[in-house]
Amino acid sequence: MKKIRRLGAIILAIMMSVAMSASVFADTMTQDAAVQKALKDAKLDASKVKLLEAEFDKKNNSYEIEFVQASNRTEFEYEIAADSGIILEKSVDYHFKHSKSKKKIGKTKARKIVAKASGVSLAAIKKGSCKYTYKHKHGKYELKFKSGNYRYDYELTAKTGRIMEYEYEYFGTR
Repeated sequence: MKKIRRLGAIILAIMMSVAMSASVFADTMTQDAAVQKALKDAKLDASKVKLLEAEFDKKNNSYEIEFVQASNRTEFEYEIAADSGIILEKSVDYHFKHSKSKKKIGKTKARKIVAKASGVSLAAIKKGSCKYTYKHKHGKYELKFKSGNYRYDYELTAKTGRIMEYEYEYFGTR
């Protein structure tokens, strides 16, 4: 009788362990779901992009996804947490011809453009840095700031204020 109880307890423990493992596994996002989340965030569908890479990073328990928008060669890179689905990092790099003009829109306008594009308050952006650089016959503004659990980096053309590249990174708890 004791052997049957022990055997029953062992079977019950195994079943509970399997059930718990299944529920933990069910909470993990699939690679396809991570790609779909990135495409949705970029406001693109799969037919409009060329997927360059989608892989699981075991060390960070996240998916790294890279794709290019076919129509304009805009490059997107994402890191998405497999357990929570949080976008941990996003980088967008736009490709277009640069003006060789030294005219500038000014830091105030650059901050306003970034506030509108990012959805972050102008007050939060003003707490960060805004730097003008002129290299290789191209002027640009580089803005860095924090809001909530994210760090943001934006680069704009100095002449027109067009966003050349932006990135944000999650630094909160998952």
